[in-house]
Amino acid sequence: MSRLYTYIVKVDSGLAPNPFSGWCSLAVCTPNHQGSAVRPGDWIAGFSPKSDGYRFIYAMKVDERIHMNDYFHDPRFESKKPIMNGGWKERCGDNFYRQDGQGAWLQLANPFHGGMLDQDTRVPFVFVGEEFWYLGRARSDVPKEFLAMIGGRGVRVNHPAGLPESFMRWVRKNFRPGITADPLDAEAKSCTQSGAALSTTCELSSCNNA
Repeated sequence: MSRLYTYIVKVDSGLAPNPFSGWCSLAVCTPNHQGSAVRPGDWIAGFSPKSDGYRFIYAMKVDERIHMNDYFHDPRFESKKPIMNGGWKERCGDNFYRQDGQGAWLQLANPFHGGMLDQDTRVPFVFVGEEFWYLGRARSDVPKEFLAMIGGRGVRVNHPAGLPESFMRWVRKNFRPGITADPLDAEAKSCTQSGAALSTTCELSSCNNA
């Protein structure tokens, strides 16, 4: 039976989740940092903080749970590697970790997670899905019946019986698959500078929950 993992997306910059290039991927930040046991067939859904009314940002059906090193070398996800002098979507690439011949982790230059290598690779798995609904700045209010699944720190998976299935039906019925709008924080939290001149604010504020 599919499980539904819900969590709060504190910053919606296009990094986590990254809905571009035909795949929705979740490579860093919550729920990865917490070692969530997400498996193919499960769902992940992200909502805005309580201050914004727990609005629905995105949901994805997970097709694959991929080791970060395999993710890096998989040609399907080459376009998710960050391009530092590219546009904001290209800079938001989440495919920036690989291992050397001795198994040590290396990090590509990226605008977001400098200094977070150890935390990001502690549980080195990426969740990827082709079936997803990403609303970004067009985020939607959530029916009251689903509010019991949302809130708190970290990831929630033990929901009242039947509620995850009802939520999945609500998503499929009311939203168009794929990308509806750009990330809410794309301009504010994506770096606008290229090369190595990256702001501290950009690096430190892009993660959802540590």
